[in-house]
Amino acid sequence: MTSDGAYPHGAGRHGAVLVFDADDRLTGWNEAAEALADADRLLVQGALPEALAPLFRGLPPGHTVTDWPLSGGGFVRRATGDETAGGGPSGGGTAAGADLSGRLFAAASHDLRQPLAALSLLLGALEGRLDGAGAHGGKGATGRAGALNDPAARDLLNAMGNAVQSLRGMVDGHFDLVRLEAGLVQPDIGAPVVNGILTRMALDAAPRLDGRGLRFSVLPCSVRVATDASLLERILQGFVASTLRHTERGRVVLGCRRRGPDLRIELWSTGRGLQPDQLLALREEIRRPDGAGDPSVIDLGLRLACGLARRLGHRIEVDSAPSRGTMLAVLVPRAADGADDPPAAAEPPGPAGVIVTEPGEDVSRARVLVIEDDPMVLEALGALLGQWGCAVVAADSVDAALERLGPGPQPPDLVISDLRLKGAMNGIVAIRQIGKALDATLPGLILTGDTDPMRLREARLSGYPLLHKPVAPMALRGAVARLLGRERLKS
Repeated sequence: MTSDGAYPHGAGRHGAVLVFDADDRLTGWNEAAEALADADRLLVQGALPEALAPLFRGLPPGHTVTDWPLSGGGFVRRATGDETAGGGPSGGGTAAGADLSGRLFAAASHDLRQPLAALSLLLGALEGRLDGAGAHGGKGATGRAGALNDPAARDLLNAMGNAVQSLRGMVDGHFDLVRLEAGLVQPDIGAPVVNGILTRMALDAAPRLDGRGLRFSVLPCSVRVATDASLLERILQGFVASTLRHTERGRVVLGCRRRGPDLRIELWSTGRGLQPDQLLALREEIRRPDGAGDPSVIDLGLRLACGLARRLGHRIEVDSAPSRGTMLAVLVPRAADGADDPPAAAEPPGPAGVIVTEPGEDVSRARVLVIEDDPMVLEALGALLGQWGCAVVAADSVDAALERLGPGPQPPDLVISDLRLKGAMNGIVAIRQIGKALDATLPGLILTGDTDPMRLREARLSGYPLLHKPVAPMALRGAVARLLGRERLKS
C-alpha cells in the first residue's frame, strides 16, 4: 500500500477494493478504486462507509458491491463486474485477491501477537517479583515470597519464557513464509548501515539466547549495504531461530567479513555441529530454487531465511564441523557509499568479541505514558513498567492520555505507543500530538504486532525506535533506559 493508502503495482485490475478497520474507517484501497468517479475527492484515510457511497452509484450494469468481514475486525468492500463476479475476495488469483490476502494475513498475525505480547510482558513482571522476593529473602521472608524464591520456580519461569519466545518465532515464521510464497513481500532496497541491524538483533536475540544459557557476542560493523533492512533483519532472525533449535550450550557470535563486493554477515555457534552427509543435504536444500524445503533437513527459521534471501537476490552459505559448531552466513552487496569503512571480522566462538549486555541505567521514578488500545497488553505493560519503579499513565487513546495526564506543567519522560490504534490514528501521530498539546518534544517508543511492510517502513522512517510484539522484557527495558538516558544527557 502506498503512503496515501493506495495499493501499488496495478493491484485490483478486476475490481475496486476498499478496506475498513474495526471502527468502520477507511484504511486502504487499490488502483481500481482510484479510477472510480470522485475518487480523488472521497478516498481519504479514515473516511466512513456512508461518505464513500457515491463512489459506487455510477457503476455499469452487471457490477455488484459486496462486503467481506475480516477476522481481526473490519471488512473489505469490493465492487466487481461480470468478469470477476462471484470470485470472492481472494479468488481468481487476481492482484486484488493478493492484496486482500495480505490484509487478512496481517490482521490474523496482529491479533495473534497481542496475547503473546501480554504474556511476555507479564512473565517479565513476574520475574521482577521473583527477583524482589530473592533480594529480601534474608529478612525472614516466608510463605509466598519464599515460594517465589524457590529455584524450581525460577526454572519454571525460564521455561515459560522460552516457550513464549519459541511460539513467537513460529508465528512470525509461518506468517512471513505465507506472505513470501503468496508474493506479498515487496523489498524496499536502501543503503542501511549494518550496525543498526546488528544492534536491533542484539536487543531481540540476547534475552532469548541468555535464557538458554548461551553467551552472545556481537562485533560492530559500520559498512552500508544495499538491501531491505527489515527483510535482512528477518533473515538474521531466522538464523537465530535455527541456532536456538540446534545449540544447547556454549557461545554464539554475530559479525561481518568483507568478501569482494559483498559483506558476509555470519552467525557462529558452538554445539554438536553437522556430520558431512547432513551438511551436504542442508546445502542442497538451501540451493533449491523453489523453496520447498524438507522439514527433516531445513527448519522453519532457516527455510524462511532462504526464501527472503532469494527474494532479495542474496546468497546464503552454511558450514559446520562435528562437535565444533555451525556457521550460517548471508552475502549482501555493499552500498557504493559504504565501502570505505572496513567491517570487524567475525571469528569462530572464542575469547574475543564484544559481549552484549543490557543497559544498567535505572529506569525507576520515570513518568511513562503508555498508549495501547488492547486492554490486555495495556495492563501487562503497566504491570511490567510499575515493577521497574516507573510511574505509569495508561490510556487507550490520545484523548484519554491528555485527560489522564492532567493540566500539570510536567510532561511525561517517555511515551510508549502501539503503532496501530483505534480509527485512523497511529502511534507516530499520537506521540506527536501529545507533544504538541504539551508544548514539548517527547521521546517516544513504538511497539507493534503489525507485519505490513509499508506500515513498518513508515514506523522506521518516523525516527522513533521500533520494537516488535511480543517484545522481550529486557529488550524493552534496554530501549527505555537508552531513551531516558538521552534525555538526561540533554538536560
